[in-house]
Amino acid sequence: MTAYKRFWTRMNEDERGSKILIGAIRVNPRLTNLLTVVFSAILVMLAACGPSQLEQRVVIVVATPTADPAPVVVALPTDTPTPSPTPKPPIRQLTAGGCCAQPFWSPDSKQVRFIDKPSPDVPVGVYAVNVGEPPGEPFLALDLIGLYSNDLRLIAYPEGRDTIVEQLDNGERWVIPNQGQAVVFSPEGRRVAWEIEDIDGPFDQRRTDIYLSRYTGEDPVRVTTVYGGGLHGWLDEGRILFSGRPSLDVRERTLTVLVLTTNVAVDLVTAERIAGVAASPDGEWVAYFISFNEDPGRSGIWVQRTDGPEAHRLDFWGAYQWRDGTRLLYTPVRESPDEPFVIWEYDTASGRSRSVTDPVTAPIQIANGDWRVSPDGRYVVYVNSTDRNLWLVELAP
Repeated sequence: MTAYKRFWTRMNEDERGSKILIGAIRVNPRLTNLLTVVFSAILVMLAACGPSQLEQRVVIVVATPTADPAPVVVALPTDTPTPSPTPKPPIRQLTAGGCCAQPFWSPDSKQVRFIDKPSPDVPVGVYAVNVGEPPGEPFLALDLIGLYSNDLRLIAYPEGRDTIVEQLDNGERWVIPNQGQAVVFSPEGRRVAWEIEDIDGPFDQRRTDIYLSRYTGEDPVRVTTVYGGGLHGWLDEGRILFSGRPSLDVRERTLTVLVLTTNVAVDLVTAERIAGVAASPDGEWVAYFISFNEDPGRSGIWVQRTDGPEAHRLDFWGAYQWRDGTRLLYTPVRESPDEPFVIWEYDTASGRSRSVTDPVTAPIQIANGDWRVSPDGRYVVYVNSTDRNLWLVELAP
């Protein structure tokens, strides 16, 4: 669009009468010819009025085109820019006073929970701190200590020589016929599993019987027996995961998935030393490590689908746990204890790894491998080895 500027000024009257100065400053040379024609016509009309009339009113036309006009910059009002908010650090302290060990998460990932007795005049219980801003002081979240179902509807706890399952909304209770052993609730809380292990002899020779029943203790059944092993947990409502030697005549252990609806066992891997078994939240993957194998190429951390396809050996060594159904978090072994931990993520879909914390902005120091990822995969809570308090770090998405 053509830019231009006109101004009009009136000169003072003198003895010859009023004189009007009409000035035009133009910055578009393409209109110069048009102005020349117009102003010429005005001069002709004035001349036709006669000399006397011309003396009374003189029009002076000033037109100054430029061959290369400079643009006229007009300053427009603008809003004052709003400064960007200071990004919050990805790491922050949740508790003080050296509190607490072995934290765990609420199912909705909004609270970090831990067992504590903050002072002599308060009860022992499950205390919690909110992970929102600000986190606030710890508060009593659950007054019963025990093993909870995923939906927090049921709790199992020992009472004398018995194991009790209680429904929290109405207080109804059932005795589990398992000699007071701990139970593991199925993902939907409809059944429980437990193991009864011999207490004598070397560990790798002890017999372990694995049982299932309804959460009410009804219909108990022994599903398998292993030696030097035991139950690792539920994969879903219809499958459990266990490992061990099938008999004392066999030297190596086997990691096995048992399909409860068909009683079909799927053997995943066999080795003399299998440990660190961890199933993904959806039960589709499992991670484990093999150590001191006769074939050095088999020693290391592995991931494998629970339906039995070929396993994948990973190229790191360190602690690990699942972020979600396909991504495994791990903390590689450090070269020096002065270095902060860095949390990495291995993606089973792509086979690639990436760091999800920055040691500069999040210098993590974890005590005794005590860290837990939130159910939504957004955070990790850990016990800080420097002050023994609980700290929170937000992971890269």
